[in-house]
Amino acid sequence: MFSDPSFDAKLPGRINALSGSCVQIPCTFDAPENILKDTENIFGFWLKNHHAFLNPESLVVFNGTSNIIKGFNYIEILGNLRQRECTTVFYDVMNNHTDNYYFRVEMKPVNWKYTYNHPIYISVSDVPELLILTPTDLREVMEETTVNLSCSAEAPCPKQPPTISWSNIPESARITTQLQEKPDKTQSVFSYMTFKASYKDHRKNISCTATYPRNTPNDSTAETTVMLRVLFSPKETHIIIDPSDSISVGTNVTLTCKSKASPNEMNYTWYKRGQEKELDFGEQLTFNVNRRSGGWYFCTAKNIHGNQMSEEFQLIVADNGSTETPCIIFLFQGQEKHVQVNSIYANSAFVMGDELEMPKDENDMIHYGEIDFSTPQTKSTTEKISGQETIYAEVCGSGKD
Repeated sequence: MFSDPSFDAKLPGRINALSGSCVQIPCTFDAPENILKDTENIFGFWLKNHHAFLNPESLVVFNGTSNIIKGFNYIEILGNLRQRECTTVFYDVMNNHTDNYYFRVEMKPVNWKYTYNHPIYISVSDVPELLILTPTDLREVMEETTVNLSCSAEAPCPKQPPTISWSNIPESARITTQLQEKPDKTQSVFSYMTFKASYKDHRKNISCTATYPRNTPNDSTAETTVMLRVLFSPKETHIIIDPSDSISVGTNVTLTCKSKASPNEMNYTWYKRGQEKELDFGEQLTFNVNRRSGGWYFCTAKNIHGNQMSEEFQLIVADNGSTETPCIIFLFQGQEKHVQVNSIYANSAFVMGDELEMPKDENDMIHYGEIDFSTPQTKSTTEKISGQETIYAEVCGSGKD
């Protein structure tokens, strides 16, 4: 029977196959309804290179009447021809199988024969097709925002579909994978990942990998990657001290405020417990240690999305090893003088007395001094020499500088 443009076979225009695997060709065809009803047997054929059945250039790779297969290990028609379905699987395709293929149907005993004009082009390669990862370019997302990623891999051989795996998976991710049919009836494996963006995922390269089984020593893989960019307020804010070993009076100390944030343009502020005002601004706080430097320090880091305070850090000023006992001695000679010391402040450079009677005799002398001390001790002694009474008042520190 001659070609009739009113009859057609519906095939994808092209399908890419992987060598060493199979390729499934989705196929349906048109035929006269009355002939289908009257026929007893329907046979399918596949022709390579040319649609003319008797043309010397055409090669009948599959003859449904005799089940003769040429050039392939095995060809199987899956579709029910009586329902105009001609989906076919070509097994163990190789590179030399790349060509146009035409479907032909024959019905008996009515002797209706037809080769459809529209071929499918099968392209066989040793390398699988590229994966499709969407969105292809993840724009910056705010932390706690739900992110949906989709990775798809062509499945030219649905009997041996590729397996899809993910790397650098976020902690909250949920993954579902399924084989889906596309509009042209070919199939793909789709894997969907859903997660909430965390600051820990910032600049993480999330990869999707498809592994294709083949009748070869090695499977084939395809991979694609997308970088996740997360916007978030400062996290993991903490203080680093330099030097990190023992700190004594006179040491130059640098405190550094460290934090993670996106964007990473941050403002830093320094505080000390017990002080209302800020100590300083900037990532680093540098100072020369004195005895008043000890205490609890903390910093805050701030960007456009928020701020975070570090844990408090205790700066301890170490003993420098001095064994001398700083003292202040009051010496009075002549008449008895009365000295009362009521208040002594640690780490201060003065002594306060509510009552301090100065010598009235111009011959009497008082010697005084100032000292910086802590945990003070006081003692006094009285001696009589040649009828005169001398009072010694001694105020001493703890023996630590």
